[in-house]
Amino acid sequence: MSHWEITYKQYPTKLAPTAEDACNIPVIFSEWFITHDKGDRVRFAQFGNEAVWNVNPDGPWIYLQTNLEVPQETLEAALPYFDQLTDLNIYNGLALFNGKVVAWHRPTQTWKYCNNRTVHFNQTPTKGTNSALNSEEEASEANSDEGSEKSDPDEDTAQVEDLLRQAETTVTSAIQKLSS
Repeated sequence: MSHWEITYKQYPTKLAPTAEDACNIPVIFSEWFITHDKGDRVRFAQFGNEAVWNVNPDGPWIYLQTNLEVPQETLEAALPYFDQLTDLNIYNGLALFNGKVVAWHRPTQTWKYCNNRTVHFNQTPTKGTNSALNSEEEASEANSDEGSEKSDPDEDTAQVEDLLRQAETTVTSAIQKLSS
C-alpha cells in the first residue's frame, strides 16, 4: 500500500473543497482531499506514491513522510514538456508554447490549445506524468519528427481536414458505385 493510500484512509472525514481550495491545488495532483487536522484546514494530495500537504494557500507543499518542502521546480517538472513552456502556472494549468496559450487537460493528461486541439511538441516528453510512452510509440514519434521543421498546428489541422474530405469523397463515390 502506498503512502498516499495510507494517508487517505487515515483521514476519514473529507471536507467539501472551496473555490479557494480548488484554485490552490496544482493540476498535477489528480487525487486530493481537504480535512481538518489539529485545528487547521489541511489540503492533502497525491504526488507520485507520496502524500503531500499544504495549510496555507500561498505556502509550500510538504512531503508528509519527511516534512521536507516540495520545490516549485519539482512540481513543474512533473508536467510533460515543462521545459518547452513559458509562463507555466501549475495551479491553473496554463502556459505558453511558441507564443500561444496552452492548457493542461486533466482527463487526457495532455496539453491543449484554446481551440481544444492537442499540442504537438517537437520531441519526446521531459519527465512528467505523461512521459511513460512505450518504446514503440517513442520510436514512431521520433521517426515522424526526424528531418521535419517545427510544425504549425493550424497547418497540420488543415492538412488533416483535407485528407478527411478526400477520404469522404472516395468513400461516397465507392458507395454510389456499389449501390448502382
